[in-house]
Amino acid sequence: MANLLEERRQEIADGLEAASQSQRKLEEASEESIKIVNEAKTEASTLISQAGSRADQVVEEAKDQATDEAKKIKDAASADIEQSTNRAKEGLKEEVAALVLAGAQKILDKEIDEESNKEIIDSLIKEI
Repeated sequence: MANLLEERRQEIADGLEAASQSQRKLEEASEESIKIVNEAKTEASTLISQAGSRADQVVEEAKDQATDEAKKIKDAASADIEQSTNRAKEGLKEEVAALVLAGAQKILDKEIDEESNKEIIDSLIKEI
């Protein structure tokens, strides 16, 4: 009977030891899972931050490209306007020169007296 009691006591002790080891393993696994979850949260936060930074960088690059393109378009338009203005000025100069020559021709073709000269000059002023 003592032998039976000793075996039973040993079984209970072994069961308690196994339960204690299982409890320790459960606590270790729980701590490990908390550690893994925290690492995953940290990594996710880092990835989100990097994605945000990259998005900001892409937006900034797009703004820079748009600004550069707008400057190119503005510069081209300014150059075109300047060329058109210069062509218009040249055209006006040619017209004025033609009018002056025509006026001079009229003066030379007419008998030059003061009255005729005044009429021609007045006529030229109206044409200009």
